[in-house]
Amino acid sequence: MKYSHPLLRTLRSLRGNQRACVVTEPLWAIPSNLFMPFASIYMAAVGLNDGQIGFIVSLGLALQLVWGLFSGAITDKYGRRKMMLFFGLLSWTVPCLLWGTAQCYPYFLAAIFFNSMRQVINNCFSCMIVEDGDTEKLVNIYTILNLIGLASGFLSPLAAPCIDRFTLVPTMRVIYLISMLLMTLKFILQYRLANESRQGKWRIEECQGKSVLALTFGGFGKAFSALRQPRLLLCVTLGALLTCYNSVHAAFWPLFITRAYSVSNSLFSVFPLVASATSIVVYMLITPHIHLRSIRFPLLAGLGLHVLGLLVLLGCLPWAALWPVFFSAICEAFALAVLNPLFESIMSVVIPMGERARTNSLIFAVIFLISTPVGWAAGSLSQLNCALPMLLNLGVMFAAIAVALCIVHMR
Repeated sequence: MKYSHPLLRTLRSLRGNQRACVVTEPLWAIPSNLFMPFASIYMAAVGLNDGQIGFIVSLGLALQLVWGLFSGAITDKYGRRKMMLFFGLLSWTVPCLLWGTAQCYPYFLAAIFFNSMRQVINNCFSCMIVEDGDTEKLVNIYTILNLIGLASGFLSPLAAPCIDRFTLVPTMRVIYLISMLLMTLKFILQYRLANESRQGKWRIEECQGKSVLALTFGGFGKAFSALRQPRLLLCVTLGALLTCYNSVHAAFWPLFITRAYSVSNSLFSVFPLVASATSIVVYMLITPHIHLRSIRFPLLAGLGLHVLGLLVLLGCLPWAALWPVFFSAICEAFALAVLNPLFESIMSVVIPMGERARTNSLIFAVIFLISTPVGWAAGSLSQLNCALPMLLNLGVMFAAIAVALCIVHMR
């Protein structure tokens, strides 16, 4: 059989850690993409107000800043493979248990504390995907990883009859507890299938006898030097703006459409399906043809679609029709399907190989330092008017377009 599609050829050719990361990804991506769209609605149903939800978003970003800062030292000292397992269980198994049994605000505060540790596994995952692998396949690999998670969108309508019969909260509790089991299995299987990279082994030997604190704060010289490069600095700024946008959108877009457009909880389950179908079309037909040598059009088009979706959603609000919500969901899905693999690939290339883990950790810290206040600000605005977080995101996107223009001009 001839595998003609670029994604199929890439998938068939994967070896080593790239293969281990990709084949186990469905055990994490499907459940996480199933419960994440409902997260803020679930919190509101349990009894949290918009201010508390916004504070949880900001607290999560602040804690990710801390773990992002230490993630490079932890990854280098103890190894990519072991830390993927250890922090994978802490950052996903434990929070899913807390979310699934949550009764009040403190449960979510505890869950976000553990969930913020995912920055360590993000660092490990990035190193494992890039090191000992073919960098020419990165765009397609990240496309495949994003594509895997979209499968959950086709399962989300199955939640609608469960929500109608058992209501939102009991349904979400079951989803969280099933997710806990699947994610635990994912990290155990990945540990068994993967090997420590050559770069990882070298870093473990080099870090022997040094503490995590010393490695974190004593070795940032090269990382800071790398970060001073204009192209990398602009990419980090764009990453911070995208993080701000995605954090506000994930938490407050569901609350906005359920309130302003009177979308019921069961009807809301249709929108992940619409988004998944749109993203799959983009991943299969458009993303494989995007190359790092020519990023101007796809980068600006992705950001422009975010703006278009928000303008239609806010501009058509007085009509009280559902088509603007569907249009917004399609625009968001199209934009994310283009931007996510493209931006991840750009960052993988511009970060120096020798100090990848440490530079990654510094980049995470800077991104979350910039974006930390946005959740609190969006929560405060939402208590005044549920449309204000969408206006905040509109301003963030205009800033992101300005930064993107600088990036493509430099190239």
